[in-house]
Amino acid sequence: MSQIRQPLDDLAVLRRFVPMDALTEDSLRRLLPAASIRTLAAGQTVARGGQPLALSSWLLDGAVQIDDSSGRVPSVIHPADPRAAHRLAGPPSAAATVFAQTAARVLELDAALLDLVLTWEQSGGYQVAGIDEAAPDDWMTRMLQAPAFQRLPAANLHALFQRLQPVDVRRGEPVIREGESGDWFYVVVEGRCRIELQGQQPKSLTLAEFGPGECFGEEALIAGLPRNASAVMLSDGRLMRLARSDFLELLEEPLLLRLAPDAAARRVADGSACWLDVRLPGECRDDAPPGSLNLPLQLLRAKTRQLPRERLYICICDSGRRSAVAAYLLSQRGYQAAVLDRP
Repeated sequence: MSQIRQPLDDLAVLRRFVPMDALTEDSLRRLLPAASIRTLAAGQTVARGGQPLALSSWLLDGAVQIDDSSGRVPSVIHPADPRAAHRLAGPPSAAATVFAQTAARVLELDAALLDLVLTWEQSGGYQVAGIDEAAPDDWMTRMLQAPAFQRLPAANLHALFQRLQPVDVRRGEPVIREGESGDWFYVVVEGRCRIELQGQQPKSLTLAEFGPGECFGEEALIAGLPRNASAVMLSDGRLMRLARSDFLELLEEPLLLRLAPDAAARRVADGSACWLDVRLPGECRDDAPPGSLNLPLQLLRAKTRQLPRERLYICICDSGRRSAVAAYLLSQRGYQAAVLDRP
């Protein structure tokens, strides 16, 4: 029997499974065109262990068997099994061979798109904070007091101030728009800027306000994603902006420590580092490294202060996108952070 695929047109089906159950309706709508239902006969393979995967899959009905290479008794999953809410197989490669034990249907979804949407949505979780008044000529001092800028080489700081471009903005003027490509990193010189999320809501949701010396716009540049929120001026003012290529060269690259798996494992083994899994809890249920901390990217800003400062945090996710954003945000706040550089 040949395999049959049909498009999915029901958001409720996506919402039944992890990690889509934690996404907003806007994000689910972005995923829907990349989702399909695959019908299999008994014995047909869902995924083969060790092979690269472009699609993630979840069980809809029927029964599937999972055989890993450990020699353990094969595991059989039915729709009523709590494990059926989780991926049968996912990126970057299948950890085990999965095949249909009976006639079955599975939900399949583009794994790369799912990772992009997760990164986009979770990196938009700004922490709301008050803005201290600052004189216009204090913006540079306030910016340089941030731990991330204190760690930059002098040459990078010099080049940074040479490449920043001034932009005059008026009250109510949008600086960035939700959904647009991310091309610039911004520093507030004068005035205030509000970060807001519109989505499908009738009213926009205020996520944060920034004043002189504070920066915004970095997440889209690091993850290579569209803007996950909008920025609107609350008063007439002035911004400095830095082009994406300059941001990656002068700010991201010097601040992001990347560790190969062997080097990262040695740091964890000697107690000087720990794994920080920034995926959603349901995503890391089966394959999180032993002893790792789980702090989803969307909660990172709000809960950073709960992390002890004496350790190196090696950030991990499926693709490196969310972990790169997390490591940068931690570095901005004066923490030691690294990204697991997967082969």
